[in-house]
Amino acid sequence: MTSEPPREPADGSRDPDDEIPPAPWSFKIMVALAVLYLGWRLVQGVMWLIDRLF
Repeated sequence: MTSEPPREPADGSRDPDDEIPPAPWSFKIMVALAVLYLGWRLVQGVMWLIDRLF
């Protein structure tokens, strides 16, 4: 059972999505942590603003 690499079309056109590798898991974790951090800072900012105004 041998697997051959996918062949390119005869006209030389290639699908650009075939060349994009998936994002590493560590990058996904960093993005998730950044979103959580910025969300928490937004909550703190709203709480501070409410405290200053009232």
